[in-house]
Amino acid sequence: MANKEKISSLVCSLKKGDQLAFKAIHNLYYKNLYAYINSFTKNDCETEDILQETFIKIWHFREKLNELDSIKSYIFKTAYYTYIDKYRKDKREQNVLDSWIYQQLIESIDEDDEINLMRIKKLRQEIDKLPKRCKEVFILCKFENLTHSQIANHLEISPKTVQAQMCKAYTLIRESFKDNVFLNLFLNFYKILKI
Repeated sequence: MANKEKISSLVCSLKKGDQLAFKAIHNLYYKNLYAYINSFTKNDCETEDILQETFIKIWHFREKLNELDSIKSYIFKTAYYTYIDKYRKDKREQNVLDSWIYQQLIESIDEDDEINLMRIKKLRQEIDKLPKRCKEVFILCKFENLTHSQIANHLEISPKTVQAQMCKAYTLIRESFKDNVFLNLFLNFYKILKI
């Protein structure tokens, strides 16, 4: 482990924009930081994303660092709060989605079965038109009920890539529906394989 004077010198250089000092600090703490964050996420891809975001923050706010303070403590706190922010955001998104699904379910109860069958048929066609990776991610998420993290592990891609592919799928499918029934379609995802 590097001594305090050397670390202080690295922080001082980092504050001035020295990329080699940044890389040295990154290498010095990365392994322990990885183990620390992975103990929360239990997911390698998610841990990598959080660490990447952490070090981006360190670089972005490097001028505010104090070489007399513990850089290790600062990095670990930054990583922890980055994890917490991501956890809260994911939780909020899931709550919004759950609420939306419930509302759409209530609204679709009174709809004609024939209309729903037409929507399902059109939806199947649009899913088949998706680009290969996009379709693969979409099916794993909506039909296999895998989380973004599980899909990332399964396909050996990052959760951010999964999220990007899902956004792309939603956008492409949305564009194919001109009316306002798009939201109701997603209630039928779970029925598609059973029909």
